[in-house]
Amino acid sequence: MSRLRMRAALVVWFGMLGAGCGMTETETETGSSCTTHEECGGGQFCINFKCVTPHCTSDADCPQGQRCMVSGQCELVSSGQCSKDTDCAVQGKVCHKETGECWGVQCGSEGQGRPCFVGCHEGTQVCQKGSWSTCDAPAYTPVETCDDGIDNNCDGQVDEGCTCAEGATAPCSTVCGQGQKTCTGGAWGECVGPEECCTPGQTAEVDCGNCGKQQKTCGQEGVWDPAGPCAGEGLCAAGTSEELPCGSQCGKQIRICNPDCTWSEWGECTGSGMCAPGDKEQMECGNCGIQEKECGQDCTWQAWGECVEGAGCTSGQQESKPCGLCGQTVRECTSDCQWGEWSQCAGEGECEPGQKATEPCGECGQKEKTCTPDCTWSAFGQCDGAGACSPGDSESQSCGPTSTKGICKKGTQQRTCNSSCQWNSWGDCLGAVWPSTDICGDGIDQDCNGADKDAPDQYEPNDSCAACSWISGDDPEVTLYPTLDSPQGGVEKDDYFCFSGNDGFNLPFTSEHIIVELKNQPLGVDGDLFLYKGASDCGAGKALKSSITIGGANEKIDWEETSSDDTAVYYVRVQNWSDKGNCTQPYTLYIKGLK
Repeated sequence: MSRLRMRAALVVWFGMLGAGCGMTETETETGSSCTTHEECGGGQFCINFKCVTPHCTSDADCPQGQRCMVSGQCELVSSGQCSKDTDCAVQGKVCHKETGECWGVQCGSEGQGRPCFVGCHEGTQVCQKGSWSTCDAPAYTPVETCDDGIDNNCDGQVDEGCTCAEGATAPCSTVCGQGQKTCTGGAWGECVGPEECCTPGQTAEVDCGNCGKQQKTCGQEGVWDPAGPCAGEGLCAAGTSEELPCGSQCGKQIRICNPDCTWSEWGECTGSGMCAPGDKEQMECGNCGIQEKECGQDCTWQAWGECVEGAGCTSGQQESKPCGLCGQTVRECTSDCQWGEWSQCAGEGECEPGQKATEPCGECGQKEKTCTPDCTWSAFGQCDGAGACSPGDSESQSCGPTSTKGICKKGTQQRTCNSSCQWNSWGDCLGAVWPSTDICGDGIDQDCNGADKDAPDQYEPNDSCAACSWISGDDPEVTLYPTLDSPQGGVEKDDYFCFSGNDGFNLPFTSEHIIVELKNQPLGVDGDLFLYKGASDCGAGKALKSSITIGGANEKIDWEETSSDDTAVYYVRVQNWSDKGNCTQPYTLYIKGLK
């Protein structure tokens, strides 16, 4: 903003300000409730939400090797204590101004919760000292835990597969150490402990399965740990045998399991017979008659029956029977009253009744269809076990501080979809800039509340003609040490001082002067001087004299009285033209009244 535009804005601003003289800072009792240091007066600080008087105010008040903590106590700096953000930099954290502890920067609201997932299990994370806690969702396990009512392996089913295979074994615990339980009738039996004690570290090999071996190791408590997996198992139990039908229904082949638990070759087919029980054959006899014989249960043909005259079929007659997958085969009666050959199977369906088929669907899901009695596939059922996303997918969201004023900026965090089609937890918030302790008067809003920190001095409020800081006594001669606050809302916060000027008797050829000097301006401050006579001229910006120098050089006004009566209230204005103030380093202001 140009100086001309800033001066015009100031004229409007002065006209809007009301009278504010006589305002004093509110006194605060020790132990009063607070949320910021500014709410505590008299050199007190807000510690653990109470106003207290600290034992130290800077590191210089503490013995060597100690620092002045936020609590106002001199302490050795440990991993959890701090007085400023640099004490926590190695840990990637910031110093919490109320507790004096290093807090994380992942979250801002203490006790705030957010949803999280472990596999398909939803839980909650809580913001604790600026960091997210571990997700409290139930753990994901590849094997279902029985009778706990939880889908442990995230396959969409609860307590599935909890029955066991007959004769299967599983490790278990007994009073004397690890034991083994055996499945009987689809349920696990009692846990049987180790048969003998052993020397810790001792190993042994035991038989298992079909010629297999298991390794076991003696544990630290002198009992055998559960044996390892059964290795080297054969195909069968030594000495057992099995049969395979061959030839007709009456034939069979036999093979025997060898001592090394491998099958021998199949033997020859024996007892196959001549036919399959129930088969029938016919032959012509007599006058278009027919004789029939049937295969007995011993797979041999029984004797031909009597000739039945005219018992054959009618020439041109057809008959059919089922074949294949719901198909039909047809044969026709010949002119000599004999049935012809069966035709090829026609009209077969797609599948065998009761057969099932599956195919993937959704994200990691599966749907199923069943073959109907007419050998056609039913429609696919619903998609079961589908997840929330596709493996390898990723998504991002905004994160960071709630305010984007001042230095604060939003960041982004990402999460990816795992092989179980579930979203992993959100990653770190990248690119976010979080609020920090505000530095008074530097023109920067570090705590992101929309304004630079303000620290009024002993002369405040003196930001307008109507709220000037009064200097007592007529024609005073004083040296003041005020501070200049930083601009707020684009409007400079200038300092105003007022005093009574008395036009006394002068000797001939002499005159009285008002002298105002501005020295020792803090670095970055550009102050100018204005002298006004009376409240009206001050409010209108009509100066008797001014001193305007670009930069922080010294300023001086030397005004000589007029020939009229110059008794009045005079106003001195120190105007800061820079965009920064300084709340801690004072400037020097010399005022000499009408003398």
